[in-house]
Amino acid sequence: MEGKEPMDTMTVLLAVCAVVVTIAIAATAIATVRAINRFENTAEEIQKTAEMLRGTIAQTENVIREVHELTDSLGEAVQPLRRAANGVEHVTNRAVRISSTVLNEIEAPVRTTMALINGVRNGTRSLFGALTRRVQHSHSNGGYRDAQQ
Repeated sequence: MEGKEPMDTMTVLLAVCAVVVTIAIAATAIATVRAINRFENTAEEIQKTAEMLRGTIAQTENVIREVHELTDSLGEAVQPLRRAANGVEHVTNRAVRISSTVLNEIEAPVRTTMALINGVRNGTRSLFGALTRRVQHSHSNGGYRDAQQ
């Protein structure tokens, strides 16, 4: 029996190794299947994203086309707007020049007239003040002009 024991040990050892190798192959197969499933899921997501991007790219192309049309139409409208702005500027400049001329021509006579009015007002005030004092003075001395004369 002694001769059979190393062989039995070897057989058991080989059986254990076979089981370990089988388990390792099974684990590798399971990991590979999971990785393949993840790659498939990732590929599906990439495909959905690509389809969404195609739609977005088409919409972006439409928007770009509309923006080009808008800028072209704005470019056509710029020249008439510039002409209108130049016309308004010209009219405004003329109005400012006319207003300045009118104000410069009127300012001196108006100032002179205002000074004259103030002078007449002050003179009138002085005259009426002097007359009022004279009338009050003549009433206070009994109606006579000056008692000393």
